Amino acid sequence: MKTKKMVVIAGIVLGLGAASQIVEHSVDKTAVKNYVETNFTEQDDNETNFNFKDEEENTFFEWIGF
Repeated sequence: MKTKKMVVIAGIVLGLGAASQIVEHSVDKTAVKNYVETNFTEQDDNETNFNFKDEEENTFFEWIGF
């Protein structure tokens, strides 16, 4: 009974991760970029430092959609 629950939970997690990847790849990135550029303004705050990672450095959890 426990293994059946674990298999169901693992299937749900993998299914959600796969669905997330499909949605991410189907989004028109240029349209999103244009929407953001036209509807949001940039604030001049020099003290804010965001340390974004390269998109090439993906962990397993990022790869499956988390």
